[in-house]
Amino acid sequence: MKILVTGATGFVGSHLCERLLKEGHTVYALVRSSRKAKLLPPEINLIKGDLDPSSINAWVATLEQDLDAVVHTAGTVHSFENDSFYKVNTLATIDLIECLKKRYSALHFIFISSLAAVGPSSLAVAHTEEAKLSPPSLYGQSKKQAEKELQSRAAENWRTTIIRPPMVIGPRDAAVLDVYKMVDSGAILSTGLNGMNKLYSFVCVFDLITVITASLTEQKKNHDIFFCAHPQRVRFFEIIDQIKRQMKKKTIVFYIPFFLVTTLAYVMKALFLLFKIELRLTPDKLHELKPMAWLCSGEKSERVLGVQYKWNLEHTIKLTYEDYCQRNWL
Repeated sequence: MKILVTGATGFVGSHLCERLLKEGHTVYALVRSSRKAKLLPPEINLIKGDLDPSSINAWVATLEQDLDAVVHTAGTVHSFENDSFYKVNTLATIDLIECLKKRYSALHFIFISSLAAVGPSSLAVAHTEEAKLSPPSLYGQSKKQAEKELQSRAAENWRTTIIRPPMVIGPRDAAVLDVYKMVDSGAILSTGLNGMNKLYSFVCVFDLITVITASLTEQKKNHDIFFCAHPQRVRFFEIIDQIKRQMKKKTIVFYIPFFLVTTLAYVMKALFLLFKIELRLTPDKLHELKPMAWLCSGEKSERVLGVQYKWNLEHTIKLTYEDYCQRNWL
């Protein structure tokens, strides 16, 4: 198959490109940075451009006429600029869909959304694909809107797949690296007085890639949605304990009342506005830090796509730590 991957130099996109090449596909990678593009395998066909409306038409015109699929992984997860979520995650997705429609009457469009598009769960019941979408964060709202736009705008003969991962862990991930650094420092900050007991679904990046590639070849419906999550559900302290075991570290937990976490997020926003210092604790992320549970079920992906989730928390944490050490990130 001939497949275009957006966000190809990102965490998920780069792993996806490598897997697609191994499976014998022809891969076209949308890249903005020439420096990051050099890190991709040389067999990949580089498409220079971005998701700005002025750029999309130009680079789409360079694609093969018989393109089979697009996997849209590009997006913004953290930002102090609230409008960037809608501009990048929603409007850019709309522009991409509309431009591709002009060139391709038949295409498989796979959109990598997020559990954040649905919102937090209860402690007892994990979300399924039929759950009502009630995202509390701007990030989640932008993903929700992008999902709806894909469903309403897709060409009649397109196949569409929406994949909603929860917390993704794996090699090269700069987000979870912050948690490893916190363990390395010996000081664990708990967001809220019960933060260590918050409950999460997770997926190893390699299992996520398996879901994506399986949906390319095994999807039965023209339009479908899948959560992807390992059956294991973990509390935050279990993630910390696994990292501590790998790093052979002892830590002390500092329980930070949520109003202080909120204050810190707005201080960080002020630092960004004054000095353009990029930090991951943004006011929008507060909406995702406060809930006690973010759970989703990967049962449908196992049943429909035949996926087996092979990477449990222990093995995922170990592999990720080894990768960080090799890259001198720790």
